[in-house]
Amino acid sequence: MSEVSVPPRAYRIDVVDQVGRAYRTVFDHIRLVIEMALLPYLIVLAVELLSLLFTHGGWVGRIAAALIHAVGLLLFGAVFMVRWHRFVLLGETVGGELLPPGWREFVIAGVKIGVVVLAGWVVLVGLALLPPAFITVPLTAAGGVALTLGALRVSLIFPAAAIGQPVALRTAWDWVAGNFWRLFVSAFACYFPFAVLQMLIGALASAFPSLTWIVFEAVRLAASFAGAAVVAALLSHLYRDLVLEPG
Repeated sequence: MSEVSVPPRAYRIDVVDQVGRAYRTVFDHIRLVIEMALLPYLIVLAVELLSLLFTHGGWVGRIAAALIHAVGLLLFGAVFMVRWHRFVLLGETVGGELLPPGWREFVIAGVKIGVVVLAGWVVLVGLALLPPAFITVPLTAAGGVALTLGALRVSLIFPAAAIGQPVALRTAWDWVAGNFWRLFVSAFACYFPFAVLQMLIGALASAFPSLTWIVFEAVRLAASFAGAAVVAALLSHLYRDLVLEPG
């Protein structure tokens, strides 16, 4: 594993500038974003349709459907994310191969974080089952928030992996020292509008006949990919500013 040294701590994230750069990067290259995302998007959408076959098998079927969806999103959503990170950081455009360089390292990084978060939730769920509930349930909720924030704290592991410079979680954690809340606000500003859009699409879908579900799901997934592109642009810019060219 190639480790990148921890940069000096003089640099401070400019939230307004970084958020603006992330949105501009996506909108200025929107045709390239669509080109990079199209095939992964269609594959993930097909996987979601496949997972529907398992939803009528009770709770076991629903768990299987959720796992299929998660694996499909991780494996094929990563194709788009890696392509986009590599364009922002290296200037690479779409190549002929489905799996771009850095895809394996990116997926491994996602699995690392996923395993840590899953293990944390197993502990938290066990805690929530213990008495007294008025103490353990709030503690579980607080722990869930902490896990989410912790995953965000190490998110620079993704652009590093995408360009073939994978690092340990602890290294990615140290990169953000002194900048975490600025990173949090920046990431929130980048993805929140798309999260609201997805909720609105879900609300609209519930008001229409079930046969139109695929249309709304396709639009919702497109909004998810767009939000991911903005967040990935943000992380790429921060990786460059904090690690590759620290100020």
